[in-house]
Amino acid sequence: MDQGIEPMQLPKRAPRLEWNLNTVIQIITLVTMACGGVALWVNRSRDVDELQSWKLSQTVHSDALEARVDKVEAQISNHEYRINLGEQSNANTVSSIKDVQSTLNQQSGDLKVVREILQRIEAAQKGGG
Repeated sequence: MDQGIEPMQLPKRAPRLEWNLNTVIQIITLVTMACGGVALWVNRSRDVDELQSWKLSQTVHSDALEARVDKVEAQISNHEYRINLGEQSNANTVSSIKDVQSTLNQQSGDLKVVREILQRIEAAQKGGG
């Protein structure tokens, strides 16, 4: 063999694929983590969807409640208006009753005067006749 030339060697054979326990555990761990991540993603997406639907239903309920409150406020305003009209009517009625009472008192006094005059006239007619 020549001094500068090395004899040709056969290339080394590639090592066989060997599965030892650590490799199997790492692959199982990787697959488990991937499945767990997918499960977490699905649960989170479902929770977000449920939260959005709940929020939408609360908004609908809130709008319905607000409409009912507005309706009740309108009814209260209507009742307040009616009460005010009733109070004014009562005040007018009381005023009218007081006017009638004063008129009756005046007529009663006038009737007393007329009775006294009639009694004097009768007494004069009996005494003179």
